[in-house]
Amino acid sequence: MAEAVPERLSPLLSGVRSLALVGLAKNTGKTVTLAAILAEHAAGARTVGVTSIGRDGERRDVIDARIEKPSVRLQAGDLLASTGALLRASGLAHERIERTGVRTPLGEVVLARLSEAGAVEIAGPSAAADVRDLAERMLDLGAEQVLIDGAIDRRAASSPAVADGLVMATGAVLGEDIEDVVEMTRDAVDLARLPAARAHDGRHQPAREREEALTLDRMLVLEAEPRAIAALLREHPQACSLHIEGALSERFLEGLLAARRELAGRELRIVVADPTRVFLQRRGPRWYARQGIAIEARRTIGLRAITINPVAPQAHRFESRRLRESIAAAIPGVPVLDVLDSA
Repeated sequence: MAEAVPERLSPLLSGVRSLALVGLAKNTGKTVTLAAILAEHAAGARTVGVTSIGRDGERRDVIDARIEKPSVRLQAGDLLASTGALLRASGLAHERIERTGVRTPLGEVVLARLSEAGAVEIAGPSAAADVRDLAERMLDLGAEQVLIDGAIDRRAASSPAVADGLVMATGAVLGEDIEDVVEMTRDAVDLARLPAARAHDGRHQPAREREEALTLDRMLVLEAEPRAIAALLREHPQACSLHIEGALSERFLEGLLAARRELAGRELRIVVADPTRVFLQRRGPRWYARQGIAIEARRTIGLRAITINPVAPQAHRFESRRLRESIAAAIPGVPVLDVLDSA
């Protein structure tokens, strides 16, 4: 049975100090979702902080100017980390709290508190550490929650090193068939919700049952040569847990599959720092798990909700309820909302 659609997003986000919003593609409704959350905070007279990884809040889409985008509207007293030029362009009265020294193509990022309500454009840092620092600073200054807008191709916004919670936006723009949209959304959710890596301690196991944990050399991962991977696994017959410090690519997983076939199908666990280090295009984590390769993360992030846009601009549209229910059936346990249509 599909998840019941709540009237508001904010109850789902309770207790999240810093929240990332990430869209699976352009025009999946991420900015509409951000606007809905901001409106709920405004109605509750809650002070928020807002920044982004990349640029957002522009009135029209930067790729297709025919697509009008909703403004990012903040209230007096809200905090904002954006460039000084964009703050001045908004025409809103504000108190500049500090210059951050963080540079973007649009200028230096500054931290400010708005003195009046209005719409602004947001262009925040590109580095995850800078975004996290700014979020912490806004929380210290009185923000009850910081919203981090992850612009297109900015997967770092969903890193647990940046935010405590995640809202994912998906929609009709991903495909002309609703089944394709559901499958692509499920794969993205599987990736965002990688299971937490199990603690490894072989000291209390019989010697013959002890599993070895290997930290793989970066060049081995990068080159992804099946013969080299197989040689390493033969050298370490008890190794079932492979730790990767950098990025995990599909190429390495394919090389590992080929090497594993030579070793009687040994069950393996791949452990990465967090889900944003995993780059999969053709197949999701669920498929690799069926092949005997589980992917886990040392740090995870809580997915609080999925929002949908049933309209692909200048193209097709789905019936909102059908899309919500189809995604909810495929991804149990996560509320699925259309912030513009709760019917």
